[in-house]
Amino acid sequence: MWVHTGRLPHVLAPHCYHAPEHHARELAALFAGGWHGITTRDALRSPGDFITTEVIGEPVLVRNCDGEIRAFQNVCAHRHSLLTTRPRGTSPRMRCQYHGWEYDADGRSLRVPDARSFVPIRRGGECLRRFRVATLGQLVFVSLAEDGPSLRDALGEPTSTLIEQVVSSDYRQVAAWTIEHAANWKIPVENALESYHIPEVHPKTFRKLSEARHATHTLTASFTALESSAPPSQLRWIAARWRRAPRHVYAHHHAFPSLLLAHTDISSLAQIVLPTSPTTSRSHAFCFVHGGDGRQLLHRALAPVVQRLVERYTREVLREDNVIFASVQRGLAASGHPGVIGAREERVHAFQQYVARALA
Repeated sequence: MWVHTGRLPHVLAPHCYHAPEHHARELAALFAGGWHGITTRDALRSPGDFITTEVIGEPVLVRNCDGEIRAFQNVCAHRHSLLTTRPRGTSPRMRCQYHGWEYDADGRSLRVPDARSFVPIRRGGECLRRFRVATLGQLVFVSLAEDGPSLRDALGEPTSTLIEQVVSSDYRQVAAWTIEHAANWKIPVENALESYHIPEVHPKTFRKLSEARHATHTLTASFTALESSAPPSQLRWIAARWRRAPRHVYAHHHAFPSLLLAHTDISSLAQIVLPTSPTTSRSHAFCFVHGGDGRQLLHRALAPVVQRLVERYTREVLREDNVIFASVQRGLAASGHPGVIGAREERVHAFQQYVARALA
């Protein structure tokens, strides 16, 4: 059941999706001091494993340092080159690709080629900038702020507990994608919060609208959630053979501003949308499959098939969504209409209210 019974105002004006000054206010108010999910433990399973990315314009390197996950600014303390442009890899030490400076697990200078030319110089005298890093379930988060609330306090207990449940060690990561969106970050977020677009955008995957009686919406000041008792029929068939006591529920959780969690009895999807400019954004998406319980022989036989089906299905849904975003962005740039939101889209309305309050 929905909380509202009819139409709602479109809280954010079209310029909020492309104006540089509005974008700058959102970065400062919503993202600068927050925690951002950027990778998983699977990408950093062994000492020396690392990934690089950008977080709201900041080059970041996250590395397994002898079993401890640490995050650094991906910038050499010598003459400011990116340490590496590789998106992921393994190396015995952090080493700058430009002049070969090396750094230890704390980010302190360890080896400087031709050190005599830098006299006076001392070992560990130059350091990489460190960022706070924390994990929850299998997700790895980074904060660019030097201080502030812990990850758990920032996300809140309902979201933190849900992450621990739906991406726990019972789940295996089967895919990860970095998706570039030709759209303001709020467009892919809002798309994930409503099912109204399904008949047009997902005719081969989700296929049709669910009935209001099958859906329960939860609207709060820090997150919204959907629970549907009518997941796609193909998922119900697999779940009945995969889990001992399946709930046959599709659930979706949005932790403000841009952490999205979708889960069923057999799979979970974590998606984090980050702004890259007023009219572009990037998603980090991670797909997991539950290991199953009971009937182990059946699970071992079906596991590769189930994992492949979930990966393909999820990838196609994400692709179908991404195709429409550029058109939405172009329309917002031209629109002179205030817009309108239906009750089925009330989670979009709640999200827009959150943005408006945060910038007020």
